[in-house]
Amino acid sequence: MFNELTKAISWIESQTKFKPKTDLSRMQTAYKMLDLDLSNIKKIHVAGTNGKGSTCAYLVRMSRFAKQKTGVFTSPYVVRFNERIGIGTSLITDEDLLIYINWIYDFNQLFSKSYKETLSFFELLTLMAIKYFYDQRVDVMIMEVGIGGLLDATNIINYDLSLITNIGYDHMRVLGNTLESIAKNKLGILKKGNHLITTVDPKLHDLFKSYAKDVGATIQFIDEKPVIESFNPLRIVYKDMNLYIHLKGIYQVKNAMLAIEAAQRLFPELTYLDYRAAFSKVKLPARLTWYGPGLYIDGAHNISAMKALGEHLKLMKSRRNISILFSCLADKDVNGMLDILEELSDRIIITEFPDARFKSLRSFVRPGMSYNEDAMNAYKRLILERDETNNIYILGSLHFASYMMKEIKKYHLEVHEMNERADRIERKNFFPEEDDLDV
Repeated sequence: MFNELTKAISWIESQTKFKPKTDLSRMQTAYKMLDLDLSNIKKIHVAGTNGKGSTCAYLVRMSRFAKQKTGVFTSPYVVRFNERIGIGTSLITDEDLLIYINWIYDFNQLFSKSYKETLSFFELLTLMAIKYFYDQRVDVMIMEVGIGGLLDATNIINYDLSLITNIGYDHMRVLGNTLESIAKNKLGILKKGNHLITTVDPKLHDLFKSYAKDVGATIQFIDEKPVIESFNPLRIVYKDMNLYIHLKGIYQVKNAMLAIEAAQRLFPELTYLDYRAAFSKVKLPARLTWYGPGLYIDGAHNISAMKALGEHLKLMKSRRNISILFSCLADKDVNGMLDILEELSDRIIITEFPDARFKSLRSFVRPGMSYNEDAMNAYKRLILERDETNNIYILGSLHFASYMMKEIKKYHLEVHEMNERADRIERKNFFPEEDDLDV
């Protein structure tokens, strides 16, 4: 039993991340033990290499306009652990998070006695989210796949609607080295009677059609090309709706289209004004997040995401010089991401950040690039040398983005407090009669 949230989070994060498995029997047994009736809840499953979080966020906003209480489970988090589980746009409270981690701790103990094995971190988290949504009596439940689909912990229930954003190269050690093997794994979320909506590349359509036919599911491909009226802010015309998309990046267009098609199936009562309002309000951390004048942070962490981000950088490069502060975990395609960024940037600094899985990237430095072990030192240098023609992008990993967002916030708070103190001292020197000034 945990009395402090930090200790509770530390326990659940210390559990084995992913256990080897050839089927979902362990997770299915655990789910049956919960004995939950989810038949009155609309259930949406979201898979894909990139864009899952944005698609979920759009759907959450639209469900609010449909007056639906919606639970959303996403991963990973960027700033706070609570980001993984939410009701609508509100994150699970610290109080509830502590209650449910204590609950899943007890459940894990009970499960291990009967199954002779404990559950992994993501299995525990998935069950915790499902139980929380059930207890909260949500109308809609949106579950984002962790890795792949077929053997993912979220794949233990039957969903009313399945979404696949795209297929790209990531987690190849688990999913395979070809787009076809990765696609088949993600298609594993489909079950008999399901309906799938996807924005997957047309070259995979035949594979998707064949798989859907074999399992007895229906499928809808989104091929329509919307009119893009402006890039900053991003404004599109889709299905005769003129929409402003608050999130930046041209790659958000496909995510928006997928969410619209899903919402029209789930919430037919939504109006044009509902869609406009929903898309103008969606905000997510580390999705080309503006973090100050000319400063953006993005969690792009694989080739597919970096290619999509590259389309945005191409648009910016015609107007701005581009400096990049880059770092990532060693299991990613570092050279592949740098190939993309090298063509689109004027300056690249590769750096490090604290993570148990991080390995030095010094060997990846190319001519014209530099290496700085201290990420904040590199950031300060970029800020100091920047002018009004320069944009700075912090890229390479959601974990790196999370670290930098926290450190930048802390640094600028310290600078602000230091400047305020200096102002008070200076004022006292000029106005010594004001003895009440606290310095």
